[in-house]
Amino acid sequence: MSLPESEQDAILTIGLNIYQTGVNVLVESASWGIYALLFTFAVYIQCSNGLKSARSRIMLGVTCLLFLSSTTLLSLNATWFLRNKIRKILVLNPGDSLADKFEASQSELPMFGQPSEALFLLNMLVGDSVVVWRAWVIWERRITLILVPVVCLLAALGFAITDVICLHASSLPTASTIPVGARVCVWAEPISWGLSLLTNIISTSLIAVKAWLFRQTIKQLLGTARKSQAQRALILLVESGFIYCLFWIGEITLFFPIERTSNARYLWEFFAGIGDQISGMYPTAIMVLVSLQQTFVEATMVNTQKLSDAPLTRISFARSAAPVTSTIPRTLDTTSTQVGTRTQSSNQEHDSAGIAYPLTERHDQYTEGSSAMKEEV
Repeated sequence: MSLPESEQDAILTIGLNIYQTGVNVLVESASWGIYALLFTFAVYIQCSNGLKSARSRIMLGVTCLLFLSSTTLLSLNATWFLRNKIRKILVLNPGDSLADKFEASQSELPMFGQPSEALFLLNMLVGDSVVVWRAWVIWERRITLILVPVVCLLAALGFAITDVICLHASSLPTASTIPVGARVCVWAEPISWGLSLLTNIISTSLIAVKAWLFRQTIKQLLGTARKSQAQRALILLVESGFIYCLFWIGEITLFFPIERTSNARYLWEFFAGIGDQISGMYPTAIMVLVSLQQTFVEATMVNTQKLSDAPLTRISFARSAAPVTSTIPRTLDTTSTQVGTRTQSSNQEHDSAGIAYPLTERHDQYTEGSSAMKEEV
């Protein structure tokens, strides 16, 4: 005897809901596993570099905060799936209809949706702050260059707070954590997401421009296109930044209602699952690159100290067809450079970042410059 058509539709809807939620949790769990490995390496490299400076301690604190937030997000989603989707619908009260149990389960959505939304937005904003901070440091702390991404970041913060307030005030259980009601509530999260995307695109573009300028400077100075440690770090920052932006663009699917019966729903679940974790993974990856760059600088400092202990008459440098000028930005120069006496007649030359350096530098001044470079990376 076949079931009535209404019950068949209910079983199909509930079954797809449970199955697709399981796919969401599976994707997020796999993403969290990758994140856990990255977090472990990040903590290791940061502790290896030492935690004496306030900046190092802040970076470690932010790294732990992001991972704790992402772990809590996974815990909430897994609990929602196991408790409300599996236990309450399929295990408890077998005498009740599936439709009634499903409706009762969905009524508890705000209890999980509100903290999940708040934690997701927290990760997003902290991650954006890390990206803006890195662009600011690479551009030698020029406020005017990061003014636009900072404004976007602050505006995103305002809309994120509005979204959380609206979600908390909403008493209607829905299948989405997007609040219903006033227009400002409906659009608060999409606008915050759009501003976050714009912040990342601008900041990553600034880093890309700096990487290109740095590469041109290296080619001018050394006459070679060989990548230094600093260049590789910058390229990784740029590539990871644009990959993150592509993932972030994919998050736009979450703002469109997609039927459970559509195969596109699995794409929705994929971006919903990975988005909770990648919002913490990307800034953590940036801080790993920063810590590795600091390690490169410390290696350069050791080489520089060896040079400073040797007699100047024994130090030689590679020949170049073009005059050699020290135009490498201190915040980026992590290559070991041989030092020698210069005989050019001009006194100063401006680099691509607009910083003037004497052409006739003494060896002890080079050592002092390397010390300043270490502080700014």
